[in-house]
Amino acid sequence: MKIIICGAGEVGKTLAQHLSKENHDITVIDQSPENIKEVLETLDVNTFIGAGSQPSILQKAGAKNAEMLIAVTQSDEVNMIACEVASAQFNIPLKVARVRDQDYLNPDYQGLFSKNQISVDLIISPELEAAEAIRRRLIAPGAFDIIPFAEKKIVLLGIKIEKDCPLINNTIKNISSSFTDLKMSIVSLLRKDSIIIPSNDDKIKIGDSVYVVADTEHLNRVMIAFGHEETKANSVIIAGGGNIGVALAKRLEESKFGAKTRLIELNKERAETVSMDLKDTVIINGNSLDPEILNEAKISETETIIPVTNQDEVNILTSLLAKKQGCKKTITLINDLSYTSMLEPLGIDVVLSPKTITVSRILSYIRKGKIRQVYSLKEGEGEVIEADAIETSTIVNKKIKDLKLPYGVKIGAIFKKDNDVVIASDNITIESGDRVILFSLSKMIKKVEKLFSVTFGF
Repeated sequence: MKIIICGAGEVGKTLAQHLSKENHDITVIDQSPENIKEVLETLDVNTFIGAGSQPSILQKAGAKNAEMLIAVTQSDEVNMIACEVASAQFNIPLKVARVRDQDYLNPDYQGLFSKNQISVDLIISPELEAAEAIRRRLIAPGAFDIIPFAEKKIVLLGIKIEKDCPLINNTIKNISSSFTDLKMSIVSLLRKDSIIIPSNDDKIKIGDSVYVVADTEHLNRVMIAFGHEETKANSVIIAGGGNIGVALAKRLEESKFGAKTRLIELNKERAETVSMDLKDTVIINGNSLDPEILNEAKISETETIIPVTNQDEVNILTSLLAKKQGCKKTITLINDLSYTSMLEPLGIDVVLSPKTITVSRILSYIRKGKIRQVYSLKEGEGEVIEADAIETSTIVNKKIKDLKLPYGVKIGAIFKKDNDVVIASDNITIESGDRVILFSLSKMIKKVEKLFSVTFGF
């Protein structure tokens, strides 16, 4: 597929890196010669210096033959205009735009992004994506990731293996045999920088990040099995009243999460504005790095603090100070990923990156095609896929043990036509109409396509 990426910042470069590895024809456009030089030094892609919203630049970039345009510049307006020009002038069928300004995303103006207005097929809001990712993590406090599949009947859990996990040094086979009444399957391990598709003889080790597919009704029991008995937070502090902080507070109010929520905002005027937007959230005007402000927010009685200011250093220090004053858990927003490796030893529990979330969301959209859902792991190196087993699929009417799945592909669960959740095992037969939840390394996607007789790309 020929894809034009407008914007050579961190998101644009990361997308270009992953998509070029998958043999897509990638062209990157950016107004900064320095950014373009960096892309050329690291990637085998085409580049142009200029504004991606200008028809002449898009024409030079090969827009007439492009199948997709992804606009991720720092300007919402440039991103939107680029998509509109791509549609009106070059008939590019698929357009993705990153939009940060929440005014554009106001439900009152939902008709703005349509074929008759600004032609954008997918709007990515890093702030809203981050807020939703945090909300999901609050549902399962011991998980660093939680993604619903199959009409929320099946859930993907990311669980960090800590020193008190009772399953350490147990093989996958032993874990399965010890929890026969528990509907769960370990589909992948992240160990240091490597993704492992576990065999029966592989052992769980301290420091692993384990991805588990489970029946949603068994979620709490799965977390307990891995040594996480944390209860849902009764009190939450959000540090930062920007777009992410406000969006998160609104989601907690709308979902009736039930936790007492306090929001700390440094700017007095902004705090007053936020107080008018939120109904059930206590707004505190002050500095989250001030111990007295944290005491006023009742930090010692708070299960989780969530620093989401636009300054990484403030978020990190707020988390550390909160832990020191008795807060049990931290979910910390980080933009500069170079900080990530040093945060876990400091006691910061969960790190979220809007850039990583944005990349994962766009990669998932590109790969979705005719399947129901895709979730990207480790910036696209692995995928959890929900796909229909149709009559023409080579997997239909076969037992899993007879499929001869290639290394890098592992079936986790099956959502049956009668709404029953079945965890994958050798003797389970896949039938037409089943939904299959599986893990695949990205390099094995083409083989998965053949199994399901579909094309995941557009």
